[in-house]
Amino acid sequence: MVDIPTLLGYSAVVLLLIAVLLGAVRPTGRRIAWFAAPFAAGAIGCAFLVHPSAFPGKAGLHLGAFFISLAFAFGWQAVRAFFGHNARWGWLLLPSLAWLAAAFVWFDRLGMEALNATLRIGLVALYTGLPAYQLLREQDPGLPSRRSLGMVFLVASALAVLALPFTVWLPQPLGAAPAETWAVVFFNAQILIEVLLASALVVAMSKERAAQQLYEASIRDPLSNLYNRRFLEDRKAAWQRGDRSNGRSRALIYFDIDHFKRINDRLGHAIGDQVIVLAARVAEDSLRKKDWVFRLGGEEFLCVLPDVDHAGAVEAAERLRAAFEQAARTVGDEPVNATLSAGVAAGTSGNPDFDALLAVADDHLYAAKQSGRNRVVG
Repeated sequence: MVDIPTLLGYSAVVLLLIAVLLGAVRPTGRRIAWFAAPFAAGAIGCAFLVHPSAFPGKAGLHLGAFFISLAFAFGWQAVRAFFGHNARWGWLLLPSLAWLAAAFVWFDRLGMEALNATLRIGLVALYTGLPAYQLLREQDPGLPSRRSLGMVFLVASALAVLALPFTVWLPQPLGAAPAETWAVVFFNAQILIEVLLASALVVAMSKERAAQQLYEASIRDPLSNLYNRRFLEDRKAAWQRGDRSNGRSRALIYFDIDHFKRINDRLGHAIGDQVIVLAARVAEDSLRKKDWVFRLGGEEFLCVLPDVDHAGAVEAAERLRAAFEQAARTVGDEPVNATLSAGVAAGTSGNPDFDALLAVADDHLYAAKQSGRNRVVG
């Protein structure tokens, strides 16, 4: 014979230990508490259910169910927090608080056990369906565990929805009928399985996010936050294959800042760094979202423009040159009057190959320097 209070006590301890574990391996940031909150709330809920008779009337049962519904709500917010969304306190607290108030004020007094159970299970369906939707609609190939966690929540939501039409006949805590041992064991096992799967996948997602951030840091220039030469080398082969197979055109704008050494010598490296960052931002603002901007080193930059012919690339480079000349008149309250020179090259269907195209753009940049600077040569 299963001892129900002991089973619920074990569940409370397991949930509490998982909360501590997730608190220890949490991802960094100001939203870290959300990863432990669902399991802490679940532990409190199970603790109330260990001996509900210790509380007057059905208060113990209601408070236990309330904290378990909060555990599901906090799980939804933990998923939202992982993707950078702030808490929606109204959605998190008001449905569960409204159910709790109704349980004390109306359901117990009027004997509305079926409606009570329906709303309680509906909260579970809601708060497991929302994170499933959040996880499954996110498009992030760097988080392969995301989809598995979404399926865990989706299955939990589907089970709750399937139980809704049968709440009158299902025993508590699955429905409104008098509690039976098998129902308590089934509910407890279901919660523990979902919790263990969810906690393992949350840890996996945290590790995947950390690895993703490390990789992102390795391909970014720390000063300008542009992609670096290493990432350019990674991308070249894929671009070459794609251009040849799809017959697409691709253009390059190779530019650098004119007389950059003089800027450093005259105004100092701090102003020089600000000029570098300004050139990066102007390049990003002047081009399309699907264009790529790299800092190759020092004051040299490369823009890669897919699906652009030679005339379009020259126009984009001229727009970039004029925008930088205007923006760099004053930098950090210092009159800088910096300009840039650019070389343009374009090819179609991977011809010439990327390195040859880059060499042409480099030759054109050299020609722009030789012909007086602050100009575009293509």
